[in-house]
Amino acid sequence: MRFLAVLTLLSIFPPAFGVGYDRDVFSYRSYKPDTLVGTYTGKTCDIVNIDHVVSLKDAFESGAKYWSDAEKSVFANDLTNHLPSCSRVNSSKGSAGPIGFLRRSRDGRGLEYRIVNFCGYVGVYHSVKQKYNLSFKSNDSDLFKACGFNI
Repeated sequence: MRFLAVLTLLSIFPPAFGVGYDRDVFSYRSYKPDTLVGTYTGKTCDIVNIDHVVSLKDAFESGAKYWSDAEKSVFANDLTNHLPSCSRVNSSKGSAGPIGFLRRSRDGRGLEYRIVNFCGYVGVYHSVKQKYNLSFKSNDSDLFKACGFNI
């Protein structure tokens, strides 16, 4: 009887129900940036990575958990969501959204950097979230307003 109840629940809820974030499901195909300059700092980097402006985890938490694996792959490999970033800055940003990224850039925990065009970054973040109809629920609306965007 319990087995049938589980099967019924699985048929009612999307496949992602109860499944946590797994970066590998997004099938990101890494590539080498064509610059040594990090977009966020405008400085030459020792190592440059491609950063997902809207991180895969942020996307998952704001709606992508309900997408198919194919849709997740399209998102992960969409060049409009990629910017070259100095490796250490990219690591510092992690999966943070705009407010977290700004805080981490000046939190005094060892790696300090100045984001040279913060509102430009916010604009890319905003357009990617809109393009994929992702939620802005966890974002700070005042920060977006300060950069000229409504959420």
